[in-house]
Amino acid sequence: MLLCKNVIVNGRRTSMRLDRETWLSLADICFREKVTIHELCSKIDSIKGRSGLSSATRLFVLTYFRYILSKYEKESFTFPREFNPDEVFKKIS
Repeated sequence: MLLCKNVIVNGRRTSMRLDRETWLSLADICFREKVTIHELCSKIDSIKGRSGLSSATRLFVLTYFRYILSKYEKESFTFPREFNPDEVFKKIS
C-alpha cells in the first residue's frame, strides 16, 4: 500500500507516494546522515533529472543501501560514520 506524505522540496510543499518500507528506509537514512527528510528530498530533487521525485527517491534508497553493503562486504567493517551522501548521489546522477 502506498502512503502519501507531504515534504518541503527546495522551499515548496509537494507530496510523494511511497510504500511503508521506503518511507521507513528514508527516515533511517536521514537519521544516519543527520539531515531532515526535507533536506534529503531537496538534494534528490536537485539531481533527479527528468524522473519524478517518488521514483528518484526509491532509486536513491536502493542505491544508498547497496552502496553501504558493498563497502561492508569489501572492507568488512560496520557502517562508516564519516559516510558522505554525495558519493551516493554521484552513483545515481
